[in-house]
Amino acid sequence: MKAKAAPKKAEIKGSTYLVKLRIDRRTVITVRNKESLKNWKAKYPDAVEVI
Repeated sequence: MKAKAAPKKAEIKGSTYLVKLRIDRRTVITVRNKESLKNWKAKYPDAVEVI
């Protein structure tokens, strides 16, 4: 009998926090949580949040 694996945090659906981040002139990414936003803003301080 196989045991069910617990879902990982990244697999949990229903996250309502989505932010688009413009890194440069042509690159736009979507981040799902505040920690990711903080990390990307640290790497690219000139990044702009796009709603």
